[in-house]
Amino acid sequence: MSEKSVGRLPLLPYSSMCVNAFMWMTYGILKKDSKVWAPNLLGLVCGLNYFYQFQKHCLKSATNLPGTVSQHFNYSALFITFTTLAATTLNNQLAATLIGRIAVVICIILFSSPLAALKTVVETKNAKSIPLPFTLTCILNCFLWTTYGFDLGDFNIYFPNLLGLISSLAQLGLILFYGNDNAVQQLPL
Repeated sequence: MSEKSVGRLPLLPYSSMCVNAFMWMTYGILKKDSKVWAPNLLGLVCGLNYFYQFQKHCLKSATNLPGTVSQHFNYSALFITFTTLAATTLNNQLAATLIGRIAVVICIILFSSPLAALKTVVETKNAKSIPLPFTLTCILNCFLWTTYGFDLGDFNIYFPNLLGLISSLAQLGLILFYGNDNAVQQLPL
């Protein structure tokens, strides 16, 4: 990212990544499953870094996020606060059920969020607004979590990740069909 710009990339994959990782980390803690909370702790750290780097290099007048950077921050903070309150005030089983169900929705948003750029892709006949590294990571991630979720018989884990796998494969299909001038685009680490 030598030009210090995020271009037309949407912020939604990165803001939803923060919320998603926090909710699944909390779900894993409540279920006492380190195979769920530990990787999501790493995902949260990465997501916070990506969000920070994105907002640092995003034009203030950007209209493709969708929304504004402050709206993404505020909604993320709201979900994280709700998750924390639910986890600390409800009994573990009820909190895990509630957080798990909401996390399913957030997970679907996370893995579908690059499709927010669909209009731009079709209009420009170029998929450079779909981040290839994010898409490839999602394919692998969703495949592994779907497999683990089926192994556990945990709907909250396998269902959103199966949908995420399908969404990520659709995104890869758009990249392959329309091409991607910036096939190596990524946020600075």
